[in-house]
Amino acid sequence: MRSRFDPEGAFSRLALGFLLVSGAVSASCVNKDGEDLVPQLMSFPIAIELSKDQDDEGKPRFLYVSSSNFALQYNSGNVQSYDIEKMLDGIRSGCVGAGINQACLEDDFEGDINDDVCVCDPESDADCVAVPPDRCSVVPAELQFRDPGAALRLIPVEGLIPGEVVIGSFSDGMGVSTDGRRIYIPVRSDANLTYIDVNEQGQLACGGAFGERHTCQAAYRSGSEEQVNPTVEDLYLPPDPVDVYVGDLAADFAPPGSEDEEAFQGDYILMAHREGAASMFFDQLRPGGPEPQKRPRLAASLEELAPEQVTITYEPNAKRAWIPSALSTQVTRVGIGIDGDPTQSYLFDAGTLFVTGLDTGTSNRDIRFDPRPDRDLAYIVSRAPEALVVARTNVAGGDLDMVGQVSVCRDPSRVQLAEVPARGGTVVLAFVSCFLSRRVDVIDTDKLQGITTLSNVSGAFEFVLDGPRLLMYTADFSTSVLRVASLQPIVDCLESVSTDPSEECAPELLGLVGFPQPVSELPR
Repeated sequence: MRSRFDPEGAFSRLALGFLLVSGAVSASCVNKDGEDLVPQLMSFPIAIELSKDQDDEGKPRFLYVSSSNFALQYNSGNVQSYDIEKMLDGIRSGCVGAGINQACLEDDFEGDINDDVCVCDPESDADCVAVPPDRCSVVPAELQFRDPGAALRLIPVEGLIPGEVVIGSFSDGMGVSTDGRRIYIPVRSDANLTYIDVNEQGQLACGGAFGERHTCQAAYRSGSEEQVNPTVEDLYLPPDPVDVYVGDLAADFAPPGSEDEEAFQGDYILMAHREGAASMFFDQLRPGGPEPQKRPRLAASLEELAPEQVTITYEPNAKRAWIPSALSTQVTRVGIGIDGDPTQSYLFDAGTLFVTGLDTGTSNRDIRFDPRPDRDLAYIVSRAPEALVVARTNVAGGDLDMVGQVSVCRDPSRVQLAEVPARGGTVVLAFVSCFLSRRVDVIDTDKLQGITTLSNVSGAFEFVLDGPRLLMYTADFSTSVLRVASLQPIVDCLESVSTDPSEECAPELLGLVGFPQPVSELPR
């Protein structure tokens, strides 16, 4: 799975039966005769996104998580939706401030910390301590544990997962439609764009009934068969898709006066492919039988781009997708061309930029753009050197105009930006995850300096930031759980007169979600 992990990194040694066929994932290598993935269990979560559905206070209601089945222990992956308020209620009531007898935390304790003998009141019992947040996990009440274990406090929650569907193995990335009613998943084993419908209750469907666990049917796996313009010759979907971006077709590309035309009603989905290609799907309303049909159809593809592509990010001002390479200094920019209507669409090479002026700049993993309208800045995760690189975006081509860089932890992978209230306005913070370092670094983008770190995050990789709640949800790839952390300590530090970083500024881990399955316990 080289697009996400360095060929010389830890996961090249932990593939556990993972095979590469001609540099790409083959459907034939998936363990189709193995165990079924246990319902309501995660298996190597690889992508995570917040829902577009919000409550009355503007807070996202659901969290979507895709499991990759990376170790091939099971015969499939899955996509789950989590009810965020139920998840947080479980953590607040069962983990935060809850008491446990000190003896139950000792290495030689032979019982189960979920037994009544371990439950206590910290205010009245001198031997009672707070449950460590990494020893407390919210789990679906319906999950049948193979072994509850002795070292983890489990908090069962009814209705924690309102929706779950089964997909192919080796999913990689996730996008949500602009109306919030569909999820898009690149699946590498089947080389397709799998799409899943979502209702307002967070339930999922891809050929079965909402609210019932089922396997996504073939009609929900889009490839080369259905095309926007079937008269185009030799249009096909390149192999090994790794990431997607979803945009509004009418808002971004409809000519003046045509925004309401049926042809522009829907989304476009840009997809990056590991071995140097990009593709585009249109998900539109269109005539087809008694009711309009809506299904992603392949519109265009573009090959011979930089190798070892990892992620895809969209620059809204220039309407260009940026795709970094893990093996070169290149950042490929891809543009969208539409001649009159979407049936006459194409992708084009919008110019390659080069990350120069660094030690090497030959391994870049993720890019985000400054959300402020007066800042034309890109934040690039580099592994050579290990840094968050800041560059100007308003360049025609050639070398990127470097503004500065901030050293980060070992083997950085992903970056997310968040605007937080501080200093009489808002401050844009960059969060960089580092898998091997087991941490997430937090950087003040205005001062270009590190503020603090969320440490001891086993398997830190993909994560999302819940701005309204000031929370961070991290998908722990190595133990197959979610880690929930509060960002409030960072805000408090930014408001402090002191500018010196300290451990008190670090995001506060509140608890886990799911049943841990450490890599060491998987069959080899």
